[in-house]
Parts: sequence; structure tokens; C-alpha cells
Amino acid sequence: MGYNIKLEGQVAAVTGAAQGIGAAIAKKLTEAGAQVVINDVCTREQADTILSECEQVGKRPYYIGCNIADEESVHRMFDEISETFGRVDILVNNAGIVSDWEKSFAVNVKGTYFCCEAAKPYLEVSKGRIVILTSASIFNGGTGIPEYIGTKSGTYGLTMFFAKEYAHAGIRVNGVAPAVIMSKMLSRRFGSETAVQEHYKDIMPMGRIGYPDDIANVVLFLCCELSDYLCGEVLIADGGRMHVG
Repeated sequence: MGYNIKLEGQVAAVTGAAQGIGAAIAKKLTEAGAQVVINDVCTREQADTILSECEQVGKRPYYIGCNIADEESVHRMFDEISETFGRVDILVNNAGIVSDWEKSFAVNVKGTYFCCEAAKPYLEVSKGRIVILTSASIFNGGTGIPEYIGTKSGTYGLTMFFAKEYAHAGIRVNGVAPAVIMSKMLSRRFGSETAVQEHYKDIMPMGRIGYPDDIANVVLFLCCELSDYLCGEVLIADGGRMHVG
């Protein structure tokens, strides 16, 4: 028999989850039984697609529009989650942008910090988990965008920091470092999804780039009991490119 990951009774907040990797994570946690809270900067109507998709496989997510670069708004968000559901068990720091230095640092680094600190009092009670998304490109400078590399390196550092700081409180903090992942933007750049895969098939050791679901599966593992003894780990999800490519 297969092993079924079950997150029933748990409340999971996922930032930047209206589309892309964040949406895949929200859906994956919903499928496992969690009550997901989706955060993004779009309107509720703009997030309706992922809200409806999640509802087809589990509980309809709760949506909170919030700019995580604003510390007071972040604290209000977690207060609202606690007041609505009575607990917080999981925080997935997925939100991230590619912009100028100031905006990138505000969202990617400060936003991640604000979310972890605001969620901490609730996660201490539930002995919960934090997953922080960084990027495999921080290890090789791969994107050629210094603002992205610099700030995503910051999220890697925060993963190490919070793992050490929060472990005594029973909060396990780990990270995921994706490489290139299929997206609408990438498909537009190359002309089609098929063209993207053709470009990368000889670059990636596994013969393909990743999809949002590939990252969501890793996040699900870090959110469940199977990873109970992991703390301060950043799992590189890049199809083997870094180590064998």
C-alpha cells in the first residue's frame, strides 16, 4: 500500500499563491486535507481561479490580500488567520519578485522575515513548520540578475537563521531551492511550452525542466511528518543540474 500524506486539521498559509509555484503548493496542501490560506497582492476576484481549483480537491481556501513588504499588514494577516481558524500550523514563504534592488529586498527578504516573525507565536503553539523558497541560482549565479540572486541568497540565509532560532520552540524551518520551472512567462519567451522543453532537454540531466507541481511535492514533504527530523535543510529541486549536469 502507498503512503498517504494527510494534513487534516492543519491550517497552512502560503504567500504569493495566486499563480505559478505558489498556486501549485496551495492546491497540493489542499489535496492533503489542509485548510489553506492564500496570500497575494491581487484582488480576490483575480485569485478566484486557484480558489476554485482547490475547492475541487478539498476545502476552499481563504484569501487574504496583503503586501508582505508591509510589516503591520503581515501581523494583521496572521491575526486574521488565527481569529478565523483558531490556529496556524504551516507557513510557506513563496512570494518573491524580480524588480529593482529596493523592491526586491522589501518583498523577498524583509517580507519573508516579517511573515516568519508574525507567524511564530502561533506556530509555537502548534509546533508547526516553515518552508522558505529560495533559488538554485544562488549557488551558481545562473539568472544573471543581481537583484534576484542577492535577495534570494538572503532568503537562504534567513532559512538557516530561523532554523536555529526557532528549533527550540518546536518549529521546524526548511527551504526549497528550485531551478528553472515552467511558467507562462517562460512559454511566452520561447514561443511555446514545447519550445521550452526542447531548449532545455540537453541542458538538464533529467532531460526536462521542472513544473510547479514538482516543487509543490517537495514542499508537501517538508510540511508533513515524514520530514520531522529535518531542520535547516534547503532541498535543491533542479533535476540534478547542479550536481550531475
